[in-house]
Amino acid sequence: MLTQKNAQLLLRYYRTSILYLLLTAIITAIIFGLRLFNIFTSVPITAATVHLGTLGALTLGLMGLYLRLFYSLESVTVNEWTVKTIHILMNIGIGLLTLGFILDTWPVMAVGFVGVAYATIWWVIQYFRWFFQADTQDRKGALLFGAFGALGLVVAILIGGYLFHGYLSENTVQSMRLTHIHAGFVGWASMGLLGIGVALRGGSSPVTKSVPALHGSAWLWSVGIVVLLSLLVTWQLSALMIAGAVVLLGFFGYGYSMPKVGALGSNGSEQTTSKGSKRLLPFIIIGFIALFLAILLGFDIAVNYPSGRAGSHRILGVGGWLLLTFLMALLSEIPRTILVLHDITTSDSDKITQFLYPNTFKVSWIFITLALAVMLGSFFSSATVLFGGTFILGLVVAGLSIYILVKYRSGAPIQS
Repeated sequence: MLTQKNAQLLLRYYRTSILYLLLTAIITAIIFGLRLFNIFTSVPITAATVHLGTLGALTLGLMGLYLRLFYSLESVTVNEWTVKTIHILMNIGIGLLTLGFILDTWPVMAVGFVGVAYATIWWVIQYFRWFFQADTQDRKGALLFGAFGALGLVVAILIGGYLFHGYLSENTVQSMRLTHIHAGFVGWASMGLLGIGVALRGGSSPVTKSVPALHGSAWLWSVGIVVLLSLLVTWQLSALMIAGAVVLLGFFGYGYSMPKVGALGSNGSEQTTSKGSKRLLPFIIIGFIALFLAILLGFDIAVNYPSGRAGSHRILGVGGWLLLTFLMALLSEIPRTILVLHDITTSDSDKITQFLYPNTFKVSWIFITLALAVMLGSFFSSATVLFGGTFILGLVVAGLSIYILVKYRSGAPIQS
């Protein structure tokens, strides 16, 4: 059961994640807004922005979401000091790493990287300690996806250190760069979000149990990722289709298992919120369509590299799948955590539903989807259309982030 004290710690992770998402979105909007007018900045801010989004928003957000799962298990004991310290170290490391990228100063960047690496590896160690404290039946679903994702995070961090060495020697190998990216996005972020998707099927009582098809899907995904990273490191691009085929099987297995997973969580779901939660379904629907298309485009890239549709693959994978699914997870959890924090109860079910799933979420989804459609259409028109779509996407995500931070602030906002 989630206590008020635990809810406070969760909100530290959630709100920090949204703040980083806000910064990422604002900088993205500025960069592509300038490009609309053919103004290309020489400041090395792109790498800083990417790491604000991946480490600040995505990683801290996923850490909080999985922390929520461990809080729901009576068999797991989470040390408050450890959770707070990891959060502080991550923020210091991200801040220094970002500053190092912007100033193009390697000592600052190095200290920031050490801070991030120490915090993430510490969190992974803690994750597996909590994982093995959990009952056996709770380790085969959401937490298993998170465990595989945590291993992907370690790989991404270790390769990040290798790339930093390449940065100093001005000899960055493309194969290692792509391995780093896919370890982070596919190994860590995608596996992590797949696990959170399972957990959210239970509403306020997260699903941690599993069914055979889901358990098998987790292993298929992990095998596919291992093969993918191995082939990228050795630069065997034509053989990437093998990894894609395994991941695609995992994708179908995951989809097949979800109705049965939903049955596991039906008893724990609140009737009031289950109806309102349908307002977030468009996020996950578009997200999984984007994931499916991104996997298919991976085959095209493997066959036709470097002339494959890498641009569309990135937009669908990062913008469609990761962004929309991540937003769905946070939009589901932040309001619910606020209710726990302030122990708010009311008999007005419509009022609770509107608080948990305001119409702003739906409007934001519409504009985000339109912006992504414009970005995809740019490959059939011009770079200006791509810049415009990305500019709109940045503005919409920034606006949604501000809305979340303001609406779900301290106090009893359900009365407002």
